[in-house]
Amino acid sequence: MTNQKKSTIRFSSLENALRLLNVFSMNEPELGISEIAYRLGVANSTASRLVTTLISEGFIAKDQKTNLYRLGTSVLALGHFVQSKLPLFRLTQPVLESLVKQTNETAHIGILKDNDLIYINKIECSHPVRLLSHVGKRNPCHCTSSGQVLMAYQEPYKINEFLQKSFESFSKKTITDQETLRNLLDTVKKQGYSVSIEELHEGVTSIAAPIKDGKGNIIASVTIAGPIQRINNATIPTLIKMVIQAGHEISKRLQLFSDNKVLDRNPLWYKESRSSTSPGI
Repeated sequence: MTNQKKSTIRFSSLENALRLLNVFSMNEPELGISEIAYRLGVANSTASRLVTTLISEGFIAKDQKTNLYRLGTSVLALGHFVQSKLPLFRLTQPVLESLVKQTNETAHIGILKDNDLIYINKIECSHPVRLLSHVGKRNPCHCTSSGQVLMAYQEPYKINEFLQKSFESFSKKTITDQETLRNLLDTVKKQGYSVSIEELHEGVTSIAAPIKDGKGNIIASVTIAGPIQRINNATIPTLIKMVIQAGHEISKRLQLFSDNKVLDRNPLWYKESRSSTSPGI
C-alpha cells in the first residue's frame, strides 16, 4: 500500500471518528451501533471498530446494562475545558451572574444553530421553575424569546427560509401562523427585545435581548425566564430594561475583546493575535 493510500485511509478514519462524536447530543445522549452506523453512513462493522478505538481512549463509554454507547469522560473533560476558554462564555459569565442577582430569575445565553436555539450558558436563580433548558439543549426559535431575537436579525432570505416550514404548537399561545410570526419578528427587531409569554411552557415568561460581536453582528442572545407570577405586566417593563442592559454590557465586553484579538470565521471563537495583549476583563 502506498503512503498516499495509507494517509487517505487514516484521514478518513479520523473524519469518521469526529463525525461519530458529533452524533451524540443532549437530546440523544445514548445510541446503539446500528443507529451510529446509520447516521455515519457506514457498515455496522466499521462503526463497531470506530467505537472500540474511541472507548480505548476514553472518548466513548458503554452502558453494560443497555449495551448503548455515550460520550466518555475524556470528551466531557475536554468539553468543560473548551467551554471555559470560549470568550463568549468567559465574557458573559459575570454579566449573567449579575443579571440573575438583579432579577432573581434564571438567565441564559443562546446562539442560533440550524434554525434552532442552543443554550451555551445557564445560571439558575435561587428559586427556579422547571424549564426545558440546559447547556447544549436545542429549543425551537418560533416560540422562545431567545430564538425570536436571534431570528429577527437574520438576513431576509434566512428568515424567508425559516418561515417556509411548519411550526409545532407547544401551548395555546404558541404562534404557528407564518404571517403572524413574520410580523412578530419585524416587531422584535424594531424594539430590540422579545417577550415570550407561555409560548413554550405554560406558566413561564421569558425576555430576551441581542448580543453583538465586535463588528456589530448579532451572534447571541441573553435571556431571563421565570413564572408568570413573577414576570408579569407589573414587572416586565423593568425586567426588559435589565435584560437589554445586560445585552449591551456583554456586547461592550466583546467589542473590547475583539479590539485586541483577531476574529475567526466563527463568531463564537476568537484567535489570539500574537502581537496583541489581553484587554484585562
